[in-house]
Amino acid sequence: MLQNMTFSVCLPTNIRFGLNVVKSELIHEIQLAQKNKVFIATDIGLVNSGLIDSITPVLKENGIETVIFSDVEPNPTDDTIMRGAEIYREKACDMLIAVGGGSVMDFAKAVGIVASHSGHILEFRRGGKKEITKDIPLLFAIPTTVGTGSEVTAVSIVTDKSIGRKYGITSPNITPKIAFIDPLLTATLPKHHVAATAIDALVHAIESYTSVRSTPISDGLAIQAMRMIKENLPAGYAHPDNIEARAQIHLASTIAGMSFSMAGLGLVHSCSHPMSAVYNIAHGVANAILLPYVIEHNLISNSNKYAEIARIFQPELILKDDQTAAKELPILLKSLITSIDIPKNFSFLDVRFTNEEIDRLANDAMDDKGTIPINPRKVYKEDVIKIYKKVLPR
Repeated sequence: MLQNMTFSVCLPTNIRFGLNVVKSELIHEIQLAQKNKVFIATDIGLVNSGLIDSITPVLKENGIETVIFSDVEPNPTDDTIMRGAEIYREKACDMLIAVGGGSVMDFAKAVGIVASHSGHILEFRRGGKKEITKDIPLLFAIPTTVGTGSEVTAVSIVTDKSIGRKYGITSPNITPKIAFIDPLLTATLPKHHVAATAIDALVHAIESYTSVRSTPISDGLAIQAMRMIKENLPAGYAHPDNIEARAQIHLASTIAGMSFSMAGLGLVHSCSHPMSAVYNIAHGVANAILLPYVIEHNLISNSNKYAEIARIFQPELILKDDQTAAKELPILLKSLITSIDIPKNFSFLDVRFTNEEIDRLANDAMDDKGTIPINPRKVYKEDVIKIYKKVLPR
C-alpha cells in the first residue's frame, strides 16, 4: 500500500532532447561551465563514421581544445580506464564528454572517478576498499545508441580484465550533468545495434518495474518506456530513415534509465554480466537471450505486474486473468526478439559448457551485489544454474 511506502527520488541529470540538440546547445553549455579543454570518450567506430568530426570543429572554432580517446572497447576494462585517466591528467583536461553507447558512458564515468580520486578503479567497486567522496569532473553524455540509459544513471560497469568479471560502481557523484538526446545520431546505427540496445532498454524497464524497490514514480516511467519500445522498435529496426521511430526508442531508453536509476535491476543483469565479461557478448544480446527465461522464473513473484506488461504487448489479454496473462509474456517476448534477429540462445558461441563452467558463471552471477538482492523473486544458485542450462550449448 502506498501509505506504507517511504522513498526518495532525485533526477540530477538535465535532459536535452531534440533533433540537432547537440549542434545547437553543446557549445553554449560548455562555455557556460567555463571549460576549455574537453576529453572526448568514444570508440573507433564512431570516429571512422565521421560522427566525432561533426562535433569537434565547432568546439575548436569556439576556442575549446579537445583530446579524443577512441580506444573504448565493449565492456570497458580496468586497464583501458586507467590509461584514459592518465591521459586526462597529462593533458590537463577540465571536463568529460561521452559520445557513444553504454560502454563509452561507463568508461567516461570511471575515468572521472580516477581523475578526481587516488587509487585503481576497481578499488571503488561495490564492496571495494575505497569510496567515491567527491564529484567527478563535469560530464556531459551524448548517447548514440537506443539503449543503456547510462546517460542518466549513477552507475558505471567495469570489467576486471585479469579474471573476466564485471563490477558495478555506484555513486550520485558520477551521474552526468547533462544528457543530449539527439535522434539524428542514431540514423547511421546498424540494425543489429538497434535491436540489441533497444531490447536492453526494454529489459531495464521490465526489471525496474518488477524490482522490489519499485515506486509509483519509477513504475510510471517504466511503463511509458515499454509502450514506446513496443510500438516503435519493429519500425526503427526495419528502416534507419524512420526518424520518428528512432526518436521514440531513443527517448524510451533514457526514460527506462531514469526508472532503473530509482528502482534498480534484477536477475537478467545478474546472469548477463558474466556472459559479457567472460565471452565478450554484447550486453544487449545477452540480456535479450536471458530475458524470457528469467521472467519464467520470476512470474510467481508478481503475476499482476507481469500481466500488465503482457497486456502492453497483447492488449487482448485484458480479457484474461492475471496468472493466465502473465504466462503469455515470455512467449510474446520470444516472438519480439526473434523478429529482430537476435539469437534464441548462446549456441552461436563455439563453446560446449561443462557443469564446472556453468557453476563458475552462476557463482559470478550470485555475486552481482547490485541486482541479486532486489530481484522480485529470491534467487538461489540452483535457480541461476537452471536458467543457464536452458540457454547455453552443452
